[in-house]
Amino acid sequence: MIRLEPYRRTLAEAAFRRSLWPSVLARLPLGMASLSLLLAVQAQTGSNRLAGIASGLYVLGLGIVAPLAGRAIDRFGPGPLLRLTGLVYPAVMTMLAWAVASGQPAWLWMLLAVLGGVSLPHITAQMRSAIPGLLPGRAEQQVAFTIDTLVIEFVFMVGPPLAGLFLALGQPLAATLAAGACGGFGAWWFLTTPAVRGWAPHPGRASERSLLGALRESGLRAILASCLFYALCFGLFEAGIASYCQQLGAPQHTGWLLGITSITSASAVLLYGSREWGGRLALHYRLGMLATGALLLVCALAGDLLTLYLLAALASTPMATVLAAQNMLVVKVAPAGRVAECYTWVGTSLLFGVSGGLAAGGLLSGSDAAPLAIAAAGVSALLAAAVAWRAVRHIGA
Repeated sequence: MIRLEPYRRTLAEAAFRRSLWPSVLARLPLGMASLSLLLAVQAQTGSNRLAGIASGLYVLGLGIVAPLAGRAIDRFGPGPLLRLTGLVYPAVMTMLAWAVASGQPAWLWMLLAVLGGVSLPHITAQMRSAIPGLLPGRAEQQVAFTIDTLVIEFVFMVGPPLAGLFLALGQPLAATLAAGACGGFGAWWFLTTPAVRGWAPHPGRASERSLLGALRESGLRAILASCLFYALCFGLFEAGIASYCQQLGAPQHTGWLLGITSITSASAVLLYGSREWGGRLALHYRLGMLATGALLLVCALAGDLLTLYLLAALASTPMATVLAAQNMLVVKVAPAGRVAECYTWVGTSLLFGVSGGLAAGGLLSGSDAAPLAIAAAGVSALLAAAVAWRAVRHIGA
């Protein structure tokens, strides 16, 4: 049974609450921008290839620059980067919409797509870095990290339907403009929050020089490796579900099925965040991955649509819980003064893992072999659990 009292108590903390709402608006582009770009280019040119390349380049730009942005936040504070990206991101997305609408050369779209990903405000890393300071020494920190995980679930549940709505209204490029507006306005709003105003530089951080930066920390490297395998599982699972539905003659159920899995995953993390659990946090992390892997292998055995719905919903249950535990682990292993960089490395691992999983899932899901992608997702989650064993050795209770 989900207990709501811990969530009410955490949201009653003014500093956290006032930082949370702007972060939701600023992160809407995460679930909206790449899909809106894909749909807009597709509608404008009729080319799936160009649409896929443009959308992929946007995600690539976001993933490549994220660790550098994290270092800048740790060294100079969140203010300068937020002001810069709060102006540049909506400007680039507006130029991108104009370039597509006016039939400019494809190379210009591609360049602007990369710049769009590069200039997206990095709110997630800043919000998660700020949570220990917003709720110092409180049990509510676990709940706060759970809420932040739910925000990501929310933007990926709300973003795609919004992009689809603009397409249905015959204005696919309006979704790209809306993503730019949400990111820009959200970044400037977030600048006024306690998460930004309360930031203080770590002593000695400004003079520190290191090529590897936060990657020198062995515990972080263990988390990143397990995160990459676990993100591969997400991409393989999504591609496998899409192919499975097509194989069963019900492709229209793909969206509904993935929506159900998001709901079960979010419900489980709500339960996780509402209670205090015994045992070490790193053990929760690894057990969640083991459970995901085992349940996905069972899901691959589904023989009809109803069974697929039931098994997919069950298999997705631990997914967001694992990510919530991961967010709490990052704080424990982050070197002093490098918390934001650590979170951006985690985000990059997730992006690359999901992208690789989607590509691999497409290769594995041909003809009547759709269950192979879901089985591969299960194997990937089990490999993530094996890699996470190192995290158990490196991280305390």
